[in-house]
Amino acid sequence: MRLRTFIWWVIFVAALGWIGYTVASAGWTYYATQELVDRVLRESSGRHRNAFATGTQTALDALTSEVRNSIVVASRRELFPVQDENVSVSANSAGISATVKWSYPVVTYGGRDVLVVPMSVQRSLVPSP
Repeated sequence: MRLRTFIWWVIFVAALGWIGYTVASAGWTYYATQELVDRVLRESSGRHRNAFATGTQTALDALTSEVRNSIVVASRRELFPVQDENVSVSANSAGISATVKWSYPVVTYGGRDVLVVPMSVQRSLVPSP
């Protein structure tokens, strides 16, 4: 095998490994964030019933604010790249839903993200009666 061919194979294998690692990391971040949102929504199902039992808008606003803050705090604890303004929560008589958006950095140069993949998770929970 010639040296030039060997170098090309090494570059190809390294690029393939980097792509595989990036895809696996992005996938893990997506599923971990999804599990985090699901856990917070499951924990809030009892509060959802209580908020609708009172029937006031203040109780619903407090519930959505509490769930939103729980998602933000949990994502910071897990070191996920989720910004406060990218978390939205809504509650209605059918249930509670949350949408979380973030960008996964693929290429970073000089502390700046050059290439990012936009990701989002939208989950809903319909509490049992």
